[in-house]
Formats: sequence, structure tokens, C-alpha cells
Amino acid sequence: MTASIIIPVYNAEHTLQAALESALRQKFPGTEFEVIVVNDGSTDHTAAILESYKQEIRIFTQKNSGALKASNAGFRAAQGKYVIKLDADDRFEPPLLQEMTAAKERHPDVTFVYCDYYEKNVATGEVKVVSAENIFSTVGGGILFCRDAFAREGFFREDIKFAEYDLLLRTKDKWKGCYVPKPLFWYNRRIGSLTSSAQWLKEAFRELYQIHPDKHAEIKQIRGYEITRTNNDLFSS
Repeated sequence: MTASIIIPVYNAEHTLQAALESALRQKFPGTEFEVIVVNDGSTDHTAAILESYKQEIRIFTQKNSGALKASNAGFRAAQGKYVIKLDADDRFEPPLLQEMTAAKERHPDVTFVYCDYYEKNVATGEVKVVSAENIFSTVGGGILFCRDAFAREGFFREDIKFAEYDLLLRTKDKWKGCYVPKPLFWYNRRIGSLTSSAQWLKEAFRELYQIHPDKHAEIKQIRGYEITRTNNDLFSS
């Protein structure tokens, strides 16, 4: 099997169906990819929605343990050569798998492939295309990994906030990536409590600096992207 799409989900009854449809309706041979959903102890109608798709997807259920544990459970169960995560409130464009796996096959020396994306501010409806040419400006759903290499790294760390950034930082000097300059997925940005978001970011960056003391330049880039996003939220709220 070529690819596995991993969807960790917790209480996403309002967005899950759109995410599932975007994953299942890829312009890619149906026998060459699978969709794995890990239900992280949802208490809404998520389980019922998944039940209606049980003939088309693989479903795993666990007690509520957090998105990172749910993601890693999906990665471990994956049968594809390549794995990619889709959050349950985002969605893929139909050619995503086709474009990203083709890029990987053209560049056998790379370990991951990443792409541009549409960012939608759910509060205002504003949509913009975000360039991910700098890998640190991307978000987790836009990266296709070689599963074996990802497994050797132990998948995502489960004890930190910025697990995706942590993975990119710890593999920066040994993994090579390939950039696809096309927006191939939708990232729906939701504005939460700005005060708690600021505190969360402060703690998240403190963790990164502690874990990667030799990557201050890269973390500074990441910080710039995240501060820009937070400031945009301030002005659109």
C-alpha cells in the first residue's frame, strides 16, 4: 500500500464528515491508500459518524489521551509506505495524495514532502493561501512522511506542545524534504481565548528552547510565524 491518511478525532461531530469525505475522495487508486481514524474518547456523536463510514475506513477507539497519542496510534497502525495526518476540522484537496506521492517518487532521497495550504479564519470567513516554502511555516496536516523513517524517530513526542515543530527540529540535519508549491489542503483556524493562547505559546516555546538549545535560529523563525498568526487573530476578533 502506498499511503495512509491518519485522522485523530475528539468531539468533532460538526467537521468530521467533511474531513472524511476529503480523505476518501482523493484522486488516487482506492486500493493504494487507507484512511485510519483514531477516536480519542469522544463524547459527542463522533462515534456514530464513524460507524456510518466503517466500510471505508479503519477505526480505532481509545480512552481520551490527547491528540498526539491518538496520532501516534494511527501512525503505528498504518500499512502505507507514506503517512500523512489530517486534523478532523481540516480537509484535503482531491489531488493531495497524487501530487505529494508523485513528488516523493521523483525525489527518492527525500524523507518528507510538504505543500502550501489554504488558511481559513473561521470567525471571519477570510481565506488566504499560505506559502510553506519555508518548512517552519507549514502546519502538521501538510506533511507526508516516509513511515519507516518516521517510525525510527519514534513518531511524535507525546509530552510537549509543539510536537510537529520538535520533529522538524530534531530531524533537520538528517532528513531532506521536497516542497510542492501548490495549496493542497485547508487549515481552518479557530480563535480561542487570546490570553490562554498567549500563555500556551509562551510555554510551548520554552519547551522548544529547552529541548533544542542549538536551534535558536530556527525556533526564532517559528516564533515569528506563530506571533504573526496570533496578531492576525487579535485584529480579526
